Amino acid sequence: MTSNEDTYRIEVWDSEEEKTLLETISRSSDFTVSMAAWQAAIRRRPGMLLIHYNSRHVMEKILTPGEVKIPPQTIIDGSVHAGLDVALGDLRSWHILRAHCINCSHHADVKPEGLIRRYGKHALFSTVERALFCTSCKKGGPVRMEIHSMPRN
Repeated sequence: MTSNEDTYRIEVWDSEEEKTLLETISRSSDFTVSMAAWQAAIRRRPGMLLIHYNSRHVMEKILTPGEVKIPPQTIIDGSVHAGLDVALGDLRSWHILRAHCINCSHHADVKPEGLIRRYGKHALFSTVERALFCTSCKKGGPVRMEIHSMPRN
């Protein structure tokens, strides 16, 4: 349900049939904020159909350039967000990063500051995950990173 305050929205649709809404990325009453979210969505959702609305009016509709080689599936507090690729600079101080080795199931907390120093704040999770290796089994990838929120104590 939208209100008059959420005039602008960005949605991801099934690109083959355009009948299934996969995700609503953003709702905003501010055009400038919505345009910034639109530009970020184009970069972060390669190969997906995005529709930018002003109320019921379609402002822009695009099948984003590129194709997803490894479909991004960011895990945030246990929920999988398919198609979302997070940049290291998007993390906040209350986030905890946890890496899981797909080969041996070893897991460990990872300090975002070290990854940002090494790969830069604009590096996407999908890129960093491919570059990491497990310190337990010493194999490179595949490693999955998860974002967790610190407990509020």
